[in-house]
Amino acid sequence: MRIGLLRHFPVERNLPQGWPTAAELQLWRESYDTSGTLVGKFDSGGVHWEACLSSDLSRAMITARSVFNGNVESTPLLREAEFDPFQTGSVRLPVWGWRWLLRFAWMTGHQSQRAKRDEFRQRVLAIADRLSGVERDTLVVSHAGVMAYLSAELRRRGFVGPKLRIAQHARAYIYERMNSETASEPKTVKPPGALAEIWRLIS
Repeated sequence: MRIGLLRHFPVERNLPQGWPTAAELQLWRESYDTSGTLVGKFDSGGVHWEACLSSDLSRAMITARSVFNGNVESTPLLREAEFDPFQTGSVRLPVWGWRWLLRFAWMTGHQSQRAKRDEFRQRVLAIADRLSGVERDTLVVSHAGVMAYLSAELRRRGFVGPKLRIAQHARAYIYERMNSETASEPKTVKPPGALAEIWRLIS
């Protein structure tokens, strides 16, 4: 049985320029979630997928329906990580500065982001539990951050597949279940290198 992790097609919204405030970044995030999706070529990994599970965000659903000929099941469990706005008022930072601030908050479990971080990790574990029990080759359409965490969790459970840092758009990364005896009980998800890119991975 194989699992294919596929990042949605690109969208028509670039990262904000200049030195935005936290509130301005939040507005950008909201506009990003409603931006158009640039449907194009995709790489299925050479697999005839039998089932498809997708994030319920529009860019993922548009992608899933474009690449899979069949019923697409949507779920909010595959949504990208969400972040509470930083209470920094009029403070302005370049986007890379906000990335590092968010990275620090997630790594240290700062109260400003702890609930969102923990909720995201629980969603990843729930999806991994479900995928561990499927019997058909299943394509999973989601987002780069989710894929980084989910790929690490699948590998930890005995699946064989690539280590992911930043997934390419519209390319299926394949994970195959091997000997189930090598799988272990769920633990805290710790994907290598994912936190360093977490703000950029909101797409």
